Amino acid sequence: MEENRSGSAGCRKRRKRGNKSSLTPPPPPLDLSSFDRTMFPLLLASAANLRNPQARSIIKRFLRAHLALLTTRRTAPSSLPPLPFLLPQSFLAFLPLLLASRCSSVAALSAEVVGAAALWSLEANTMIASDDEVIKCLVWALGSRSRRVAEAVCNAIMDLSSSPIGRERLRHSFAIERLLCSFCQMAATPLYIDIFHMVKKESSDSSNIGSMRDSILVLILDAAVVLINTCSEEFLDQIPKELVRRFLPFLRALWGKIRCLELPSNYSQQKSFLCITKYDLAVTIFRLSMNQADHATWGSDKVRISIFGGKESDFENFVLNYWENSPLILSGASKNLEKDNNIFSSLIHSFVPKMTDDALDSILPGLVSCPPIASDEIDINCFLNEVNGSLGSPIMYGQDIRILKTQELTTGSLNKDVKKELHLFKIDAGPIFIDADNVQKSKEAFRDGYTIALRGMEFRSDKIAAIAEGLADLFGQPSVGANLYMTPPGSQGLAKHYDDHCVFVCQLFGCKQWIISPRPTSILPRLYDPIGSSHGPESSMCGSMQILLKEGDILYIPRGYPHEAHTVIDEYESGSKASNDFSLHLTLAVEVEPPFEWEGFAHVALHDWNEKQKQASCQCFDSKLEISRTMLALLLHVAIRLISDHDPIFRKACMVAAKHWSADTDKDFHVQMLLLSQRATFGYIINRIHASSNYIEAFRIIETVVQERNDDSLQWMRWLQHLPQHGDVDEKLDFNNLLGVLDDLIVLYNEDNKKAMVEFAHFKSKFCRYVIFEDACKSFVILLEKYRKTRKQYMQGMWSLHCKNS
Repeated sequence: MEENRSGSAGCRKRRKRGNKSSLTPPPPPLDLSSFDRTMFPLLLASAANLRNPQARSIIKRFLRAHLALLTTRRTAPSSLPPLPFLLPQSFLAFLPLLLASRCSSVAALSAEVVGAAALWSLEANTMIASDDEVIKCLVWALGSRSRRVAEAVCNAIMDLSSSPIGRERLRHSFAIERLLCSFCQMAATPLYIDIFHMVKKESSDSSNIGSMRDSILVLILDAAVVLINTCSEEFLDQIPKELVRRFLPFLRALWGKIRCLELPSNYSQQKSFLCITKYDLAVTIFRLSMNQADHATWGSDKVRISIFGGKESDFENFVLNYWENSPLILSGASKNLEKDNNIFSSLIHSFVPKMTDDALDSILPGLVSCPPIASDEIDINCFLNEVNGSLGSPIMYGQDIRILKTQELTTGSLNKDVKKELHLFKIDAGPIFIDADNVQKSKEAFRDGYTIALRGMEFRSDKIAAIAEGLADLFGQPSVGANLYMTPPGSQGLAKHYDDHCVFVCQLFGCKQWIISPRPTSILPRLYDPIGSSHGPESSMCGSMQILLKEGDILYIPRGYPHEAHTVIDEYESGSKASNDFSLHLTLAVEVEPPFEWEGFAHVALHDWNEKQKQASCQCFDSKLEISRTMLALLLHVAIRLISDHDPIFRKACMVAAKHWSADTDKDFHVQMLLLSQRATFGYIINRIHASSNYIEAFRIIETVVQERNDDSLQWMRWLQHLPQHGDVDEKLDFNNLLGVLDDLIVLYNEDNKKAMVEFAHFKSKFCRYVIFEDACKSFVILLEKYRKTRKQYMQGMWSLHCKNS
């Protein structure tokens, strides 16, 4: 208590009346011109005797007067006094003592002064933030038992957070940890649990909007979110894991209540019960979850056994004979579908009983949009910057979900068997979000024969994420995508098409008839290249495979094979049961990205070898030689790309990082065969580069780029920036902007083309002769781990926003 507890009740009443009257008039004007001579000694003496009511009164009157100066003069920037006059060093030195005071009113007023000064100007904000003692005492005061102090401190932290240096100094002083600890302690107390109960009330009664601003929990949450959403990954990693684990459930519970909340249009964000938006809250959950491996994973061995069978030779046989070569049905998996150790058994119980109209009501509104992340992104913060203000939005048609059916256009002779995809929604007018009305339309469309296709299921379900991770490890690729297709009886969803990735179609419920046509060319389509559709006449069915996929079956379709599928109203082969149920299947897409094809491995090998040549010649540095080597390497990169346009081997997946045979253990015969196969492919690639790399063609490509001043045709090189480069920053190649170095290349080699061809042939021959497979493998694995880290962060962050516990 601030007041002296001794004395009669009448004295206490008179003191209260006196306090009330003294607060009525505004504080007197503050004269800081003689602060060091007059005010500082008086304040110091008063601070030393705060138990004395008169001393406390002096301190509080000064703080109120200073606060009045800061809040009133802020509206007249043209008449701002000089900063040293406003915040004398002696006053700053005095602030920590006041912030640490046991007198709650003094500590609260001091925090309010800090906040007002932080908003006065960027220079004032910087001056306060640079004072370590002020920041430390401010953060320490977060643990005050006084509600008023805690609220004032939270507001001051928010005000300091308006500048980058303020946020940085607060993080260095462990403000995030203190905020999270305070929040967890208070949120666990029934007295403070109103933050979760009032959300619903806010949405239904607009008159109450703003009432939660008084909640200390809200203030703490606002401050914590601002600091977390602006800190680096390094700072995030320093937050104790156990503290994050305790804090996240509260955030998810709040997120689950406000993510569908729409505030009335006549209320500004300042009147909302949170200063932060629901999108800010989504970013906080994402950032805190992206490095928290809190979901179970299936190992690559479990995935291998569940898909290919218990014998190791089954998988090796698949890789050697079918992988990227030929479709294959894996019917044996159906026998083990109901076993507990099968990776798909949990999916059956999770999805099939829920696939009703009521389930669509509960599932679709609960999903959030998964915006695409750049294929070569290895910094998750770049993605978060791109989706700023939109993360956590409802699922978007076309990006996250498609609702479509394929039907014949006409039965006329001219258009016989010509089919066309019909989409439920048109996206030409702008993005369409699946809200409650669109969920109802989706259910009606399903009854009318439309297929519901959900993309990115590895970001929405921990069970599917576990399978996708295990399959990616098994094939040595960065990630595996997963889509879920629900098709009504007697219907076709997608029209005939081919994919730019290999798929494993896992039939979870019902059955589906598949038609797979021969691949029209041996050249495998690249990921993200435009894919084609095939709507040819009946004659194109020649040589097609027709497969009835039943529950538990898995169908493998390599990239480039045209295919289509439809549900049937027929009887199973046994003739014992009619297939009148809908079909539910999961596709697992092994996306072989450009760096992880054999062409990519060749680029990695060339880059790694060239960097080692630079290191070897660093003692006898020759600038002309270094420039020439850089130019020749660029030319050879382009020449390798040109070879891959016509050689299918260059586009096949490189599996040197596959989990199944990368460990240092004794290998059986089949694994040895796979290892030898990888080495043999590398030998073929090198021989092909040596024999077919064409200087003239590569030079013409670069010449066209320079003439048109457009390096878009070389954007496939961008991922090379993720490989290490030696030398100073100025000496390193910027693969995002190659025009400058290409200008130099043209000048260097355009004058004497014959000499350039000889130098290119010598450089190429030296590379092909001395490149080392094992060295390239090491660099390849390092690159793969960079990609995997970012994909895993994205997956865990998005999965946290879909957590059913929310």
